[in-house]
Amino acid sequence: MKFLSILAFTFSFATLQAQQILSLEDCIDYALKNNISLKQSALTIDLNKTSYLQSKLQLLPSVNLNSSFNKNQGRYINPLTNEFIEQVSSSINLSYSTNVTLFNGFKNLNQIKKAANELLKSKYDLESAKNELISTVALGYLQILFNEELYQIAGKQRDLTKIQETRIQILLDAGSVARGELLNIQSQIALEEQQLIQAENQLNMSKLQLAQLLEIQDYQNLKLVAENIEIPTFQITENIEYDYKLALSLQSTVKSSELAVNTALYDYKTAKANYLPTLSLTQRASSLYSDNVQDMFTFNEQIDNNLQSGLFLNLSIPLFNKWATRTSVAQSKIQIENSRLNSQQAKNQLRKNMEQAYADQIASYKKHQSAQKSVLAYKESFGYINNRYELGMVNSYEFNESKNRLIKAESDELQAKYDLIFKVKLYEFYTSLKFEL
Repeated sequence: MKFLSILAFTFSFATLQAQQILSLEDCIDYALKNNISLKQSALTIDLNKTSYLQSKLQLLPSVNLNSSFNKNQGRYINPLTNEFIEQVSSSINLSYSTNVTLFNGFKNLNQIKKAANELLKSKYDLESAKNELISTVALGYLQILFNEELYQIAGKQRDLTKIQETRIQILLDAGSVARGELLNIQSQIALEEQQLIQAENQLNMSKLQLAQLLEIQDYQNLKLVAENIEIPTFQITENIEYDYKLALSLQSTVKSSELAVNTALYDYKTAKANYLPTLSLTQRASSLYSDNVQDMFTFNEQIDNNLQSGLFLNLSIPLFNKWATRTSVAQSKIQIENSRLNSQQAKNQLRKNMEQAYADQIASYKKHQSAQKSVLAYKESFGYINNRYELGMVNSYEFNESKNRLIKAESDELQAKYDLIFKVKLYEFYTSLKFEL
């Protein structure tokens, strides 16, 4: 299965590198699969899974085998002659022990709950990172579409002006216009060439930024699906309370902050448990072999004869530990209050973000409406100037001024359009967790 997954990823990456024609959904899916930060967050989940398993295994008893080898020199009684002799002797000690905690103030249970809580929190943290990445990719995607349209408009305007230059050149050769008219048109071409280069640079920069988000190296060949994006509609409401409550139930950042409060509570309970006694049960067995009596007893006989075992009930009552427990409890209380404030701050920030996003929608909508009116007005004005220019009633300077005003108005309208699209979709993302054009 692992080999097939690697093979599928390699094939999809090779296909993406070869085609480089992506929709917004393709960009988001690819970013979610390949973003390094998301992979690190996924590894954090795996780490928390192992911590959760280990916290449950702490309920099991511990089992240990021990052995030691000792070499001694000194006087001892010979068991055969009952006389003191001095001799070097060697001995082997073998022991076995098992210990189980019967009561420790429910520390282990709270550690299990805390580990489960941390595991769930890491999953919400991953979702938060995904949501942030989705909105960033969507913004980068729309920026490319905007810059592509801007580049196309700049190219068309440059081409139209070149046609106008050809017409003026013909009239100049026929002696119908002054040379200044041709110079004005040529200066306009130079200006539009510069605008075209700027538009191309902006397009390449936006492609680079999106490619870096997607971990794609060949950004020059990055192409997006030519989507016909409709300007979304939205309803103006008196307040966003309903949407805010819906977002509270969906946004993983809020859920993660609430789980952080639970973690602090479990730490507090664990700290308080140090005030309570600890009760444990230990079972131990041991035996001894010594070479100074090997003439009398074999190894197995000595192990059998020296075998000892016992069952011990251990009770530890904390009396004084330099205020360590009291300090730990006090710090835990502070951390609970701090985590609650962080949780409230996350909720307040969500409300602020939604209020800002809603206000941005309205502002962008008004800006787009105004930009559309400006385009209509400048188109009508340019049409009038163009007709007079054709009749020779205005010079090329006035013609170019009117044309430049129209170009700027169209550029502003295009920017307002994409700004409105992103602002509306961003607000919808708070309550749907989907970014669709």
